[in-house]
Amino acid sequence: MKLRQNQAGSAAMIAVVLVALTVIGLVGYKVMSASKTDSAKASTTTAASDNLNTQKASDLRANLVTLGVEHMILTNKAVDDALDGGKAAKESGAALYANGDAIGAAVGSVYGAEAEKTFNTVWKIHLDEFVNYAVASSKGDAAGKAKALETIDTQYTKPLSAYLAKANPNLPEATLNAVLSDHVKMTAKMIDAHTAGNYKAEYEELNHANRHMKDIMSTLAGGIVKQYPEKFQD
Repeated sequence: MKLRQNQAGSAAMIAVVLVALTVIGLVGYKVMSASKTDSAKASTTTAASDNLNTQKASDLRANLVTLGVEHMILTNKAVDDALDGGKAAKESGAALYANGDAIGAAVGSVYGAEAEKTFNTVWKIHLDEFVNYAVASSKGDAAGKAKALETIDTQYTKPLSAYLAKANPNLPEATLNAVLSDHVKMTAKMIDAHTAGNYKAEYEELNHANRHMKDIMSTLAGGIVKQYPEKFQD
């Protein structure tokens, strides 16, 4: 599958994804009572819900889903190429790192330069440790695999979950941790299947991971539109 290079629009959209992570806990708006003040609030809420059906909202959902799937494909291809020692390994690895830098720049555009620096550090730890996991998996090194996953958990999953939860107290840290942990588990399963030469299982796990990302991104898109309805009025 041909991978598209990240464009400026993608980086901006990723920024929206990161903002959306802070609002995943939102599930809708309550209908207000019949008083004049409450009726006005209800009208605003209804308009926000209606905006979910606008073209802009549909485009956002489609773009986020595409980005999520591409992230999985980039990770899968980079690891596979590295393990197989193909000529594309260097290019795939560079593309994966470039993708991380684009996400970091997007974080910076929302939270500032210091946040970008922090995010890039955490993100690269996550990428590097998956390489370590892959190498350990190819050698049948269970201890090495466990160490890589532990590092990802303590230096990527938990810190990122805590950071985003702190950015929005309405977002349960446990929810973020569960989502990121599932992503890590799926990636590990794909790597194990590849090193075992079970490419059918690898493909099935990739599809599973893609579906997971589609669900997450669709939910995030809805949360973004509900939080910023004025941005999605056609």
